Amino acid sequence: MHFMNFKKQDIQTHTNFSDGKNTIMEMLDAAVRMGLNSIVISDHAKGWISGDGTRSEFFTTYARYVSYLQQIENAKDVYGDKIKIFSGLEIEVGIQGDLKLDAGILEHAQKYKNQKKFGVDILLGSIHSESFEEDYKERKIKDQNKRVILIENMINLIRNKKIDVFAHPFQALHGQFSDNLTKEEAKRIIGAFEIEWQSGHNILFELNGKKYPRYEQWSYNKYEKGELETHDVNFLQLYKMRGGKFVLGSDAHSIQGLTETDFSVLNKLSLNESEIFTFS
Repeated sequence: MHFMNFKKQDIQTHTNFSDGKNTIMEMLDAAVRMGLNSIVISDHAKGWISGDGTRSEFFTTYARYVSYLQQIENAKDVYGDKIKIFSGLEIEVGIQGDLKLDAGILEHAQKYKNQKKFGVDILLGSIHSESFEEDYKERKIKDQNKRVILIENMINLIRNKKIDVFAHPFQALHGQFSDNLTKEEAKRIIGAFEIEWQSGHNILFELNGKKYPRYEQWSYNKYEKGELETHDVNFLQLYKMRGGKFVLGSDAHSIQGLTETDFSVLNKLSLNESEIFTFS
């Protein structure tokens, strides 16, 4: 089943407000042309230190973050009859479950303390391999504990009540260890999801369609070489069996990225439309 045969909602897209190439309007123009019903603009709330020592910063000032929010609101007025638009952020979640935010977002949060989601509609939580590497080095974690700490990081992300979607959940595990979850690790993570669902925190799991992502920890792309699949299908089948809901995201960083995707995992999981959640 192809992505476009479902509800036609793209949960994760990026613009030139963070590390994307195109403007908000350019991304929306492309989304309308391809027939999407709804889209989430979910730029990164904070960057990370790359292997060369440089740090990506996106919302360094309050004014820039307000401009981001305002441009999305303006786009809703322009495209209101063509596509449903949600404002969002993709937020790096630290080892203890802390949210990593640029200075402009922090200033906005301080000014508008009553806003639960920093002024946006949807929050995606993620753990990039590069960001986890930064935390790992800062905390001087011993190598033999690194994987244990990463699993704790994933569980703490799930427990954070602000997060609506766990974005590309296998990213850090694959980048760091080129491996999937063990049965015990999968059991712990599923257990964390179930506890949250029972508490009323309906956190969702993103099926990320980005084709051949790669990480600084890899000397070559192991997905492209066929050494590793982008999704841990065994875990996903267990998640599905326990009643977990999925959302679909292209993780597009350009207008081309909206269509250059691989959602073949949908067939492997034999998903039907009722198992794909759509924000409305």
